[in-house]
Amino acid sequence: MRFNITILFLLAATAFSCEDSGGNDANSLQGKGGSLARFAIANNHLYSVDDESLNVYQILQDGSLGKLNSSDLGPGVETIFAKNGWLYIGKNDAMIIYDVTNASNPQYVASYSHFVACDPVVVQDTLAFVTLRTSNCRTSDFNTLDIINIKNPQSPQLLSNYSLESPYGLGVDGKLLFVCEGDRGLKVLDISDPFNAVMVKSYPDVHAYDVIPNNGVLILTGADGIVQYDYRDHSAITKLSTIPVSQ
Repeated sequence: MRFNITILFLLAATAFSCEDSGGNDANSLQGKGGSLARFAIANNHLYSVDDESLNVYQILQDGSLGKLNSSDLGPGVETIFAKNGWLYIGKNDAMIIYDVTNASNPQYVASYSHFVACDPVVVQDTLAFVTLRTSNCRTSDFNTLDIINIKNPQSPQLLSNYSLESPYGLGVDGKLLFVCEGDRGLKVLDISDPFNAVMVKSYPDVHAYDVIPNNGVLILTGADGIVQYDYRDHSAITKLSTIPVSQ
């Protein structure tokens, strides 16, 4: 199965950007996606998820994709996030970790189970951050942020848990965690101490669905479209631009 990658890039432009691999190989295509993304790019491979499967494609020199294989994940798959040779897959009842040292053949490592909820995930260093939302998603009303120690990927451990209102996507940059809460706004947390996350600022007037923080610039998707903010001043983010999206 082969098709052109350009279409996928256009479809995901609201929550995806490409970057190099950190200087080791300028031709190695990597990705930086939003927490609600359904696909991720790492090591010249594209990994996508549907409701029950992880699909692996090789990115060919002409920009097309060649499908390599699929793995059954069971029902309820929602999101995927790639970081440092690992895939973190959000299901409605668990976060699943895959090792992609062999990029063409991901290997299951472990899972972190939780109550049934919508659950995007992002990762930084040895921590994974998962928002769990049941309001407008499941039949109950229980909404939290879980901070998980993934230093040993084979045994993820919950470090701390925080109540939220209605969390959607999230993004992390250094000591800052950005949490989207839909029409309830955007929250910025200081996670210097993962056992004691502290609210830096709440922006209730910002409709926030998902974010990508990148070196002081926050790319946010919400009801107003795609909005860029300068967050170098953590307590007073400044709007840079807006690309409106028609309803």
